[in-house]
Amino acid sequence: MIDIHTHILPNCDDGSPDVNTSVEKIRSMVEEGVTDIVLTPHFMRKLYHNTADVIDERFDLLQKAVKENGIEITLHKGAEVYLDYNIVDDIKNEKFYINDTKYVLVETGMNGFPVNFLQILYDIVRNGFRPILAHPERYQDISENPYQVEDLIFRNVYMQINAGSLLGHYGSKIQETAWILLNNGFVHFVASDDHCQSEDYSLSKAFFEIKNNLDSSLAELLIRKNPQKLLNNEKIDYIYMETVPPPPPSFWDKLRKIFK
Repeated sequence: MIDIHTHILPNCDDGSPDVNTSVEKIRSMVEEGVTDIVLTPHFMRKLYHNTADVIDERFDLLQKAVKENGIEITLHKGAEVYLDYNIVDDIKNEKFYINDTKYVLVETGMNGFPVNFLQILYDIVRNGFRPILAHPERYQDISENPYQVEDLIFRNVYMQINAGSLLGHYGSKIQETAWILLNNGFVHFVASDDHCQSEDYSLSKAFFEIKNNLDSSLAELLIRKNPQKLLNNEKIDYIYMETVPPPPPSFWDKLRKIFK
């Protein structure tokens, strides 16, 4: 599994407080079958102002500690960028894109989209980046109308839902929204959004929930295949589900139509 959304980089935000906590969390993730972790500390102006220098310093520190503990894992740099005015400049200047790709993880206000929400996303896309909207199921606007996500996808915005949402960790309404998005093909990634606040790890559990309730190929696509394409900077399909055409009419169907 590849986890593209985590807050395991130590002492950066509301995630891991120190290197030891990070190392122990990574150790448990490896035991669950994780091969790659994208470290995505928050970037929120005035609250979590994690510049490239800060991220690089903490990344090197964690990388060294992981190797010293003999843990086999590949770590990747990234950030979870709060959508704000002129945010494209920050993305460029601070290299907030994931693993030197064109993909960038973004988030917005939980209680309502800002009036310039679509304009900011358009500016990001127009500058050649591929925005991934973190946990859309948790935003009030989307939980009230999950199908508006389709419009965002047609605007070249990818969707990443949280594993914990599928498992009910944020409440029944968010869980319902997450499954609606999943069932309609409105999800491109599932990730943990792990903040090192529990020994529990949700991504492996979500993998089996998707596998058991839908199918294993979708679980593979959202937790292994698409994340690997992201790390390789490969293009990922925005639309991957098509309506299955109805079967051709049978002899009896034709006969009923004649005598109807």
